[in-house]
Amino acid sequence: MGEAAQKNSALVISIARSGALVKNLDAMGTVTAEAGHVVRIHPAGSGKVLSVAVVPGQHVHKGETLLTYQDHSLHLIRLEMTRAQAALTTAQAASQNAASAYHRGHELAGAAVAAGETRRRLAAFQAAKDDVIARQADVDTLKHQLEEEYNSVTESVKAQTGPLDETSSIIAPTAAEVQSVFVGVADDISPTTELIGLTDMSSVWIVSDILPQDATQVVQGDEQITELASDAGTTLLRSKITSVGDIADPATGLVRVISTVPNPDGNLHPGMFLNTHLPTREKATGIIVPESAVTEINGVSTVFVPAGPNRFRPQEVHVGATGNGQKIITSGLSVGERIVTQGAFALKAVMLVSDMNDGD
Repeated sequence: MGEAAQKNSALVISIARSGALVKNLDAMGTVTAEAGHVVRIHPAGSGKVLSVAVVPGQHVHKGETLLTYQDHSLHLIRLEMTRAQAALTTAQAASQNAASAYHRGHELAGAAVAAGETRRRLAAFQAAKDDVIARQADVDTLKHQLEEEYNSVTESVKAQTGPLDETSSIIAPTAAEVQSVFVGVADDISPTTELIGLTDMSSVWIVSDILPQDATQVVQGDEQITELASDAGTTLLRSKITSVGDIADPATGLVRVISTVPNPDGNLHPGMFLNTHLPTREKATGIIVPESAVTEINGVSTVFVPAGPNRFRPQEVHVGATGNGQKIITSGLSVGERIVTQGAFALKAVMLVSDMNDGD
């Protein structure tokens, strides 16, 4: 392979060095919703369901509308607010009148107005101020109820088209998966009605059931790697092992290992089966090379070593433990030997094309 081709292939040659690598235990992991992450949504008010926008199994995003209902409670609370604001206005006017009467009496005290009358006016003014405070508290309480109860992490009235619109929207409090829908269109509901059950999927569990003797080698707190395959390729998910069981399941004889993995994009769904690699206490020693250095040729693990200017030859090796993007070479390679650690796939392609041309 010429120098230009080597450059285009980003060929990297490194020195083989010895070291140790944590042995991984390969297992099948199952995506499971975290315990305690089930959200059961109730309405703030009473009314009738207008529409249901989701079905069980559907993934929803934070703030997405789940259903809408005609909230009769909004009509009542708005009436209460109107009355409370009117009462506040009346109390404020009465307080202003009482204040004026008191100040006039105070100025004329002892002359045109008796001292007793001035004290009476002062008491009336203080009572009027207290009434304003009480009426303001009523308005503030109702305002808080409208703003916090009818506009919360699970409910919104922002989609209303006017002041008389009583439509309220039930919304998703977080990225989640719909587990259950308990109501339908035209159903009557109240604050005690359970509308929808969601499972918070912003993070999930990867659950692996392994043999008890293997479980003793897995360390809680270590990082496991799980493979998530997609059309774009395989993504390696890193998660912390949060639990290693002490007792085997009587039905299966297996011990459960749980790790928690972030799921902000909602790509992981309950019930998915994924290949996962659990780190163990055991370490393997040998020559450590990047995974990119080893390629399969006719079913044989192979590395490429320099064989002269712009020349490389394939060399069979035996691979031991694999983990964290590295491989242990147990035989076929010596410490200090120069090998291609990046670009082996390109060399393999060149070699296969050359062999085909020779066959022609």
